[in-house]
Amino acid sequence: MKSTLLSIALIALALTPALARQNSKSSRTEAGLAKLAPADRFQQACDIELMERLRHESRPYKPDSVIAYALGDPHVSGDTLEGDGGAFRSGGIWYQYSFTCEATPDRMKVISLEYRVGEAVPRDQWDSHGLSIH
Repeated sequence: MKSTLLSIALIALALTPALARQNSKSSRTEAGLAKLAPADRFQQACDIELMERLRHESRPYKPDSVIAYALGDPHVSGDTLEGDGGAFRSGGIWYQYSFTCEATPDRMKVISLEYRVGEAVPRDQWDSHGLSIH
């Protein structure tokens, strides 16, 4: 019994720095979002959520940039942002994506996100969509 409690305590101590880093990162993200205008905050919150999901899904995407409006303007309806002209960069290649993102009324947290990754954006279209400068 004592060894089990000791093991649990050691695991909790080992996880504390990781949780602190995660909470610190989350706090910095929230502080940054709070400084933005609500419309920009909405888009950024959805972009951040998409990036996190792509990093953790089974496909080999490692996104380093996400732009919800790269290939077309998203549309807002209440607390939902929807578009089919988003693009994200992974491994130096831009990919198109479509999405529906619902956030809290203050636009600080994403409630739900549905997305579909499309084809790679042809390199000869990067300049016309401003992707070359990102």
